[in-house]
Amino acid sequence: MGEQIDTIDHDLAANYYFQDNRDGSARVRRELRYARSLWNTCAQLQVRLPFMTKYPAASPSSSSGETPYSGFGNAELRYYYGNVAPTFDHSIEVGAAFPTETNGVVSNDTQLKFFYNLKWKWDGGSVAYSNEYDQTVIRPPGAGDTSYYEGLLTLPAWSFADSPAWRGLKLSAIYDYRVLFSDNDLYQSAVGGIMSGTVNDFAINVTDSWGIGPYGLWKYRVEATAAVRL
Repeated sequence: MGEQIDTIDHDLAANYYFQDNRDGSARVRRELRYARSLWNTCAQLQVRLPFMTKYPAASPSSSSGETPYSGFGNAELRYYYGNVAPTFDHSIEVGAAFPTETNGVVSNDTQLKFFYNLKWKWDGGSVAYSNEYDQTVIRPPGAGDTSYYEGLLTLPAWSFADSPAWRGLKLSAIYDYRVLFSDNDLYQSAVGGIMSGTVNDFAINVTDSWGIGPYGLWKYRVEATAAVRL
């Protein structure tokens, strides 16, 4: 929820993540996002276009996985409204994910998404907490059913660069967890770190996280986002 990425007038952003799952499978998502301010800089309309690649797990009779396959994912349309203040930021997002997938890379259900993000700031640090709720509203035969709450806690940020070209780069620890209501309230979690800030004209965000406990969110995941003003 950093102001470097989410509150500029309009932006073009690229997002990439690689996720290594606990069952031996993996997936890659590459996403383009265009956001345009509406009546002021606090309100934005966002369009997100994802492209997915899935790497199936190895079968019991083979030491290697099946052939990877790729396709377009679920396009999203979101409305964002945020308020930035010297000591406290907060924002809301409401979005819809549409059944635009191809080649079976994700479920072809239609989902509604709700976000509420908070960030407390002080000299030299900050703490942020993000709430997300995703719910399937249209489920075709054979499609998956999505219903979960996810919370992301970002602990105090430590600044480690203060040059004109590398403005405000910070390191933080994160705790990410999810409650799957569609799977008997299964609790999954992960821990990791995040680097965020501005490099020249680009706002960047890089996250590494590892699943913990018997039902970790994933085995390992790396995610990077870069946004630029247009």
